[in-house]
Amino acid sequence: MRRCPAGTHRSSLPAAVGRVNGMLRRTGVRTALVAAPLVLFVVGGGLAPLLAPADPAANDLAASLLPPSPQHLLGTDQLGRDQLSRLLYGARISLAITAAVLTVSLAAGAVVGAIAGYLGGWVDRVVARVIDVVVSLPGMLVALAVIGVRGPGVENLVLALSLWSWAPYARIARARVAGMRGSPHLDALRLLGAGRGRIIGRHLLPPALAPCLVYASTDVGTIVLGVATLSFLGLGVAPPHAEWGQMLIEGRPFLASAWWLAYPPGIAITAVVFAGNLLGERLAAGGERPSVLRLIRPGRMRRAARPATGAEPPAAPDAVLIVRDLSVAYPGDGGLRRVAAGISYEVRRGQILALVGETGSGKTTAALAPFGLLDPQAVVTGSAMLGARELAGLAPEDRRRVGVVFQDSAAVLNPLRTIGAHVDEAVRNAGRGGPRGATRRVTEELLGMAGLPDPAVVAHRLPHQLSGGMRQRAQIAMALAGQPELLIADEPTSALDVTVQAQLLDLLARLRDELGMAMVVVSHDLAVVAHLADSVAVVYAGRVVESGPLDAVTKAPDHPYTRGLLDAVPRPGAAPGTRFRTMPGRSGIGPDGTAGCGFAPRCTIAVPACAITPPALEPAATSAAHRSACLRHPSRSTTTDGTC
Repeated sequence: MRRCPAGTHRSSLPAAVGRVNGMLRRTGVRTALVAAPLVLFVVGGGLAPLLAPADPAANDLAASLLPPSPQHLLGTDQLGRDQLSRLLYGARISLAITAAVLTVSLAAGAVVGAIAGYLGGWVDRVVARVIDVVVSLPGMLVALAVIGVRGPGVENLVLALSLWSWAPYARIARARVAGMRGSPHLDALRLLGAGRGRIIGRHLLPPALAPCLVYASTDVGTIVLGVATLSFLGLGVAPPHAEWGQMLIEGRPFLASAWWLAYPPGIAITAVVFAGNLLGERLAAGGERPSVLRLIRPGRMRRAARPATGAEPPAAPDAVLIVRDLSVAYPGDGGLRRVAAGISYEVRRGQILALVGETGSGKTTAALAPFGLLDPQAVVTGSAMLGARELAGLAPEDRRRVGVVFQDSAAVLNPLRTIGAHVDEAVRNAGRGGPRGATRRVTEELLGMAGLPDPAVVAHRLPHQLSGGMRQRAQIAMALAGQPELLIADEPTSALDVTVQAQLLDLLARLRDELGMAMVVVSHDLAVVAHLADSVAVVYAGRVVESGPLDAVTKAPDHPYTRGLLDAVPRPGAAPGTRFRTMPGRSGIGPDGTAGCGFAPRCTIAVPACAITPPALEPAATSAAHRSACLRHPSRSTTTDGTC
């Protein structure tokens, strides 16, 4: 790397900032120049009663066909009407009709597209086919057919142009909403009981309108041209009202003798069309490219059709969540491909269960699948009980008993809404809202409970104005709005520094003690959960390979994979330069990757039977609650040739 001469770095930053500011100024000037004709005619049309020198409908046959002069800057027509006044009033009428068509088309198209994109399924397919048909039809023929049936007039003109203008907006909104269907903050809203109308109206329509507005700027010219064309054909605005297309048809017989009749409205139409198209291109090229989010709709959990692998211990009487024989599969080449199989766990009231494993081990799938927070294509089987009730088909008000804290707080929180607005909505969905002031008081109480300083100030901040740890605390406040019995935390300390990790872990432990909640914490770091969890389930290749009380699992690990995870934890006091012990090979590919133990290819103590026989969880030597899935388990007898 080249080293800069002394002092260069001090002047480079101001110079770079100056270049950026200059570029922005030039971009703004160019955009203003492009939009100038459109703005000019909008202002001129709006102020036509003040700017027009004469009444546009006043006839004066004695002054007919006068050329431009100081008294009539653009001359007069065959009836002696002032052309400048008619041009200004024509802008008023043409652009008012254009605005009406844009409003109707944009509103109808955005709503239809957003609903289709969110609902998906047959609704989306039907709307997509209708959009394709409308877009493929010649727009002017559709307008001519409508006006031919209903007759000319401003209302029929707006209707005719709107019938073929709405489809592009619906297509844009549908694509944008379908791309946002994976947003975790929408999953959280649905889990809190938000209805479809609220989700579409408050969370999907506003971001879907942004690209529609960019397209609308290019559509201005098309609609102005359409209005002028229909008026030129005698099917638009009827005389004596001034309209640019009507002015063109009236000036056509005088092209050779009175050029000032047809040229001004023709130039005005051309300028507005070009300005609209160029402005739309600049907005599309210079606008920020939004990140594509995808809404994951909840998949249905089906009852398992086969018995669980291994004998499961009876559930504890105070268990809040009981998951038995959970399996998850996705469609693939040749059929379903399982990513989790035979997972069972439970979490008691006031206790924390940690699901631990490498990236891709299936721990997040095991935590979110019971609540329908996976891809809609996921085939989920098994049983999940929230208290005494099956989670499948649980009513929205009962789902509020579960709070979820997702890993990526920046994706969970809507960047266009304040933190207070997020928590306010969670409070209202939980049935704890009231007047705006009362709801905000509950919101500030929740933010304070989540450990955020000065909740009243934080409530007015946008997500990007908070640090990662503060955004995670805001998520926790949202999850607490429903006063849940169970909290699911998916990698809550991921990408945070050690100090903030410790603070969040202390917060979760305090909430567990104060509120008596049960928690499921997903993590890849045993050192993190060792300070928090009461029990641990170690997940590898879509199966639980060891589970039990924290002390039993961490102090006397029975499965080789658990020992490998513990060996990777840094130990205080280790000599400088001490190398970590790593496991050979690569992580497992899922429960269908091998007929036997998924960890066998990486295990240093594997025997031939490990590649054939899938091990079941069985009690370890330490206690009955400590269970391990290993064929080399001390309770099993193994012969010298490695067969059990």
